[in-house]
This record gives sequence, structure tokens and C-alpha cells, in this order.
Amino acid sequence: MNIRNRILCVGFFLTTILVIGFTSNAFALNYNVGLKTDEELIWNCHVCDTNKMNNIFGENWSSSGLFENLSQGKRMKWQINTIEENLTSISANINIWMWNNEENRGLYDYNTDFPFLKDPSHYISNYNLSLVIPFLPFWFPVPVDEYLGTLKLSSLYDVDNRVLPTLNIQVNKDFLQPNNPSERILIIAIYNTDGILSSFKLYTSGNVVVVDIELEPLPIYVLPATLGLIGAFFIAIILYVKKQRKNQSIIHQNDKLRIEKNFK
Repeated sequence: MNIRNRILCVGFFLTTILVIGFTSNAFALNYNVGLKTDEELIWNCHVCDTNKMNNIFGENWSSSGLFENLSQGKRMKWQINTIEENLTSISANINIWMWNNEENRGLYDYNTDFPFLKDPSHYISNYNLSLVIPFLPFWFPVPVDEYLGTLKLSSLYDVDNRVLPTLNIQVNKDFLQPNNPSERILIIAIYNTDGILSSFKLYTSGNVVVVDIELEPLPIYVLPATLGLIGAFFIAIILYVKKQRKNQSIIHQNDKLRIEKNFK
């Protein structure tokens, strides 16, 4: 191969690398936060077999973390304060009222930052989201299905994005320490399109539900306002279309009169 051909080959090779690199960067996903500032989120605990949880994880399982003071019928509330974003990370600062039955909650229990790397591929391989119950966060950056699918999670987790973004978590007996948990458990966690945990269920053998938590839907008073906005939007479109048709009819009629006048 002569020198000219070698130069051409090297040039083609370098150009190909640059094009591939540019293409991958151009099509890289831009992850964002589905949470909104001042938004309030409430989760309801429909089922919590406290005795069973004590047997599986010991009596201190509800003394800290996102399951602090959890029991059936209680609710946990979040209020989103600020959302911060830079080149490498995304973070939400959140006021948390832990699980209780009170309507007038008063001052929040905790103020916490929940950070994520902006690029999920930068997490280490065999990554564990959490090594304490509930073994997962209550929100992810969006699009959540792509974020979960890119994470290189440990064998503890199985991501299922066929219908809704779902994390299946299988925790074997003695995973945390001897006799903790005391038996194998399965967790199924479903996230909505805003990356927020919408359903959490913890099962033991025989598909027995031990914990069932669900994101509370929009308050009743919010729904009419939302539907009203949607209705007003469609009415505005219909009126606009009618106006355009009327204007077109007037223009057509004027053109017809002008043509008739010119031919007289």
C-alpha cells in the first residue's frame, strides 16, 4: 500500500470515529426531574403486617429510613422545595412528614436531599440502590424507563419496562446479615411517567402481601380544575377553527363578488 493510500485509510478511520462519537452524543438522552417545585406527594399504606415484618427484619426495621414509623393506615407526605441540576447530577430538596395518621401535620420531620447522577451509565457495575428496607428510592429521573434500563444494577434487581417502569427485587434469606431477612422476600415497585413510585408491594412465599403502599391520586378539588383547563383548551380550538372557516367563507364570497363585478 503506498503512502497516499495509507493516509486516506487513516483519514477515513479517524473520520469514522469522530462521526460515531458525535452521533452517540447527539442522541444521548437528557435526563430531567419529573418532580415539580412546591408539589406535594402523599403515599398511603394499605397493608402492613407488623408482626410479619418484625419476624423478617427484626423489631428495628421501622426505626429509620423511609419506612420509619410505618404501619397500616398511615400516610407519608413529601413537599418538593427546590430542584438543582448541573452537568453531572440532579438533586431534589424535600420536606418529609413521616408515616402518621394526622391531618394537621405541623412542622416536617426531615429535610433531605435526594441526588442522582445525571448519566446512569456512570454508576458502578453491580450497583445496589439501597441496602436498607425498602431497598429502592421513591423517585427517579425521567424518562424513568430509560434511566432504569441503563443502570448496571446488581442481581438483586430486575428491571421490567414492558408495560410500566417496574423494579422487581428479590432479597434472599440472610442477605443483610444472618437471619436478616429471615426468609426470601419479593418486592414489586412500579413508577409513573414522572419517575415517582406509584405502587410498592412486598411479598413472602405463597404471594402473601406483607406491605402494600400506593401513591395517593390527585385531590378531588384538583380534578375539576384540571378537567376545566382541558375543556377550555378544546373549546378554544373549536372556536378558532369555526372562526377560520367563517373568515375563509367571507373571503371566498368577496372573491366571488369581485370576479362577477370584473366580468360585468
